[in-house]
Amino acid sequence: MAELGALLGSRTRALAVRRWLFDGGPVPESLPVRLPGVSAASWSVLREKAPLPAWSLADERRAPDGTTKLALTLGTATVETVLIPGKGRSTVCVSSQAGCTQRCGFCATATLGFTRALTAGEIVLQYAIARAAAPPDAPARNVVFMGMGEPMDNLDAVLAAVRILTEEGLPGLAASHVTVSTSGVLPGMKRFLKESAAHLALSLNATTDAQREALMPQNRSWPIARLLGALREDHERGSGRRYFIEYVLWDGVNDSDADADRLVGLLRDLPAHVNLIPHNPYDASPLRPPPDARVLAFQDRVHRGGVRCLVRWPRGQEIAAACGQLARRHEAAS
Repeated sequence: MAELGALLGSRTRALAVRRWLFDGGPVPESLPVRLPGVSAASWSVLREKAPLPAWSLADERRAPDGTTKLALTLGTATVETVLIPGKGRSTVCVSSQAGCTQRCGFCATATLGFTRALTAGEIVLQYAIARAAAPPDAPARNVVFMGMGEPMDNLDAVLAAVRILTEEGLPGLAASHVTVSTSGVLPGMKRFLKESAAHLALSLNATTDAQREALMPQNRSWPIARLLGALREDHERGSGRRYFIEYVLWDGVNDSDADADRLVGLLRDLPAHVNLIPHNPYDASPLRPPPDARVLAFQDRVHRGGVRCLVRWPRGQEIAAACGQLARRHEAAS
């Protein structure tokens, strides 16, 4: 906000620009020649020094439940943004990179390789575009950094984007309504936990290091105990933060009763909330989700162990809504 105010020469003008961007309807592909409420001279400076990131809509898919997935072209890169409507509010899932630097064996994005990191402006732009498409009775009040990319490998831009989304002026989101996910990049996790008040989601997906290394090679550098240790250190500092543990379930891989019991043990004394996510399969992956009954049995066992546990049933399967799937289709068609 301070930077925008300095550029425009006025806090009032900066607030007007934020109102236009976040509550002015569909986001244009470039800044208009004039903006009401902002002097021509100030607006000219903004258009020259801080134009909108170049973008266009490459593809759009809408599921029967209202979930909408957008493939956005940002320069030469294609990224995904998802609008997920809920009761009274919507969640926007944004990407932090085009492609990903990690090599998780279950993720469609990993098959695309890595193109580049996104700027803070490109991340915020995704939210603005999706916000304009949210239903009137379910405004976009939540943001999750769970799209393409590893946020901790683009942390400067991610922290800047979180600051823009939560500072004075629209959209004015509460930090508690922003969640940044990581596959477990420990140095970035530690810095994020010290510099941001937003929530953190750790994509755990396994209960032993051997099991996790087979799915997520980065576990060799940052094993489970060290990752959870960082969360415990943050908790002991009195952050009051909520920790989300993302646990994707695969049939016969990590869905046993023993896994459920180990998960409870790993999270003991940690204010954690487990999100169980049955795998959303894609063509190139041999992994499949467990039967619904097994998912519910796993949830019940974790919950009875004293850990809050919810199932996040896949949404938007009809529109390739899992991370990287629509981009894969767009790339194949190009």
